[in-house]
Amino acid sequence: MQRAIVSVAMEIALDGSANYAGGLGVLEADKFYGAARLGLPYISIAPFYPSGYVDWDSVNRTRLFVEVRHRHSMSFLSKLRYIGSIEARRANGSILAEADLFEYVYGSAKAILYRVKKPLSVARLFRYLYRHHSDECTYYMVAAAISAEIIKKMAKGVQIHVVDVQEAHLALLPYLLPKEVKTRFVTHTPGPWGHPKLCKEAEEVLGISLPNVKTMTEAAMEIAEKVFTVSRKHFEVTKMFFPKYVSKMSYITNAIDIERWQRVEKNIDSVERLAKTHEQFKEEFKSIIKALSGKSVGDRMVVSWVRRITKYKRPYFIEWLMEENGDLKDRIFVVVSGKPHPSDTWGREIATTFARFAKVASNFFYYPSYGIEFAYYALSSSDLLLFTPFSCWEASGTSMMKAGVNGVPTLSSRDGASLELIEDNFNGWFFGKELQNFIDIDSEEARKIDEDDYADFVKKLENIVSIYESDKDRYYEIAYNAYKTFMPVVDIKRLLRQYYSDLIEGKTEEAERKISSSHPSLQQSTN
Repeated sequence: MQRAIVSVAMEIALDGSANYAGGLGVLEADKFYGAARLGLPYISIAPFYPSGYVDWDSVNRTRLFVEVRHRHSMSFLSKLRYIGSIEARRANGSILAEADLFEYVYGSAKAILYRVKKPLSVARLFRYLYRHHSDECTYYMVAAAISAEIIKKMAKGVQIHVVDVQEAHLALLPYLLPKEVKTRFVTHTPGPWGHPKLCKEAEEVLGISLPNVKTMTEAAMEIAEKVFTVSRKHFEVTKMFFPKYVSKMSYITNAIDIERWQRVEKNIDSVERLAKTHEQFKEEFKSIIKALSGKSVGDRMVVSWVRRITKYKRPYFIEWLMEENGDLKDRIFVVVSGKPHPSDTWGREIATTFARFAKVASNFFYYPSYGIEFAYYALSSSDLLLFTPFSCWEASGTSMMKAGVNGVPTLSSRDGASLELIEDNFNGWFFGKELQNFIDIDSEEARKIDEDDYADFVKKLENIVSIYESDKDRYYEIAYNAYKTFMPVVDIKRLLRQYYSDLIEGKTEEAERKISSSHPSLQQSTN
């Protein structure tokens, strides 16, 4: 019986889908496609959200910021195959939820997406991604129960090598699986939002026994055979939060599917060739900006901040920069793209501010409908990526990886995977201090750190812009160093070999060649 790897998550950014909110979903899809290229028997399980996550737009000729539908592409929907339905039951035998199952196949990898359809009160929780605040426990219980039923049904035809549980939302899943099924837990967030309160009612509803802990994260760590964090820095922070489970912990730094994200050639052998390629990509990006906004970039350096809009990622550094009185902001063209969660009032206010800047500033472009397609162009065509999370709050981050493999350097705070990838003034730049302890970002202490970090951020940015303007050869030398040093480290194949070394042994490049010749390029990932 063939062995299979199973990864269970609450989101996955499959090609052309709206089934993701941010980095976790993109990472899951990168692992999925990367595993297929290695010929791994890889199975992803996730909900199918008929209305996706959320999209935003600014109303024409106003500064209002409004929610619009996040739609799956027809191309993605056409690749789904209905394979039946499944039921999850309560401990007393009554129906907890019923779902339709859809299969998405890419080479040796398979995604099973479940669309919850009954009861209607539960289906509403799964209509949109992460809109479950009215009944979090039901959301978690249903996701775990349906995933468990899928796995148990699957086990009749394949041998489950391991089940990797992604994030604390699915902490109840291992308690519903047979004891012989090996489970591991991957935590993707250091901050308190990633550790929801334990749903004790699951004991009665699902007929399971949970440990005497406070959070879903601890419940997952208690039962899992191993616990993974997603960068070295994240590992150090997580040990502080959960010292009881240190003996189970290790880290595997996140990575990207280079086939999906790298536009430049893989064998560029000179700074000059990289510079020529980058200038071509930048001209394309300038045309995109001109077509969407009517604005001309000119010869200015394109500086981009593109990621999910939430407080710990410090988008307000861009707000402060645009409100500066000096000439720095006038020497660059600023590109911002990102989505706030619909319930994040603070994030929506920042997004509205960006929409206002886009109306009044000739060198500011805001694209509210952030997704894989825009990221593909922005991260490969900008001159500089800004990566600004508050230290100790970012688990890993992968945007700097996607930029780096395309020869786009990053100005980064000292957090996440940047600490493992960037050498200051060699293949990118750092600003600010690396904190060793987790600090509440709403505290007075955090505000003082922000002030100091921002001052250093502006100083470093001004230096980088000066290099770009007066010593382009030096700029491209650093860009080329990013290209050369990032590629071997951030390749998703490295991550998969670390997670699944026992299954990958003996695999050859034949599987990768086979899938590359039989499937279209994933580089332009949405229609």
